[in-house]
Amino acid sequence: MNVTFSVTTLLIWLACHFIGDFAFQSAWMSMEKGKSWEVNFYHCATYTATFVLFAHPSLLATALIFGTHFIVDPLKARYKLIDPIWLDQALHILTILLILFFHF
Repeated sequence: MNVTFSVTTLLIWLACHFIGDFAFQSAWMSMEKGKSWEVNFYHCATYTATFVLFAHPSLLATALIFGTHFIVDPLKARYKLIDPIWLDQALHILTILLILFFHF
């Protein structure tokens, strides 16, 4: 299999993910994003900003990062369709891998 992105790029994007999804998510965002679309938006914007600042994704990749996060998080926090946190995280990481693989 021909990997079309570097390990360094992958590590930067994974760091952006974990920093944006955990370190930059306030307790308020964590508690309220499942109840409020506005708070979910703030969380997704903060999460996406981490990528914009440190990974410099394309406009399409930025939209995909924001959009998929805006959809996946309510599936866990609001609708309880995704129960274990590892599944939520696997979906976010799969999104990152697909974006990098397809060079969005």
